[in-house]
Amino acid sequence: MNQASFSIRKSKLEAELKKKSRILGKLSDWNKNTVIELTITDGLLTLVIPGSRIELPCLTKSTAKATISFFYFKKIIQTWNDLKIECIIMDSTIKIGVTSFKAQSTFFESDRILRSINLPMNYSGYHLLQLENRGFTAEEIDFNGLEFELYQAKKSLKASIRKTTELLQIYGVTAVEIEELLNNKIKM
Repeated sequence: MNQASFSIRKSKLEAELKKKSRILGKLSDWNKNTVIELTITDGLLTLVIPGSRIELPCLTKSTAKATISFFYFKKIIQTWNDLKIECIIMDSTIKIGVTSFKAQSTFFESDRILRSINLPMNYSGYHLLQLENRGFTAEEIDFNGLEFELYQAKKSLKASIRKTTELLQIYGVTAVEIEELLNNKIKM
């Protein structure tokens, strides 16, 4: 069984989560799509949510990455009654104290997939389409739960190219020219 853990003062972790909650602004507690990515490396806990990244020095054991609903994780931390939070990430489970819950995804095998995907808080299809050009692998995109969103962005791009071609074909603009323009823009 794979396992990694971190131990940190509750007040330190809670303060950082409160700051990020303010940054997230008007996101509802019911928005289950907001994911927090926990990365445990040597002496460092890295938390990533769209639009921000937190690095917290703490006691760690082994290396792992896990994703979970941001608001669920935040509520568990807020209701925790100890001074220290000890979190263990196992194959598909996260355990804080005696409370265990299923992680959306976990990874232990190597640090190849431990790269975090930094997206703006209000990311769009444009940002998703740039992921492959920025060197993120299919495994990293899948791990971060972005594969369906990336598929939708590609589908939307094709529909936009088709519509634009229909509108501009009277001016001699072809689909190939539009695709070249967009490919150059996305690769930036």
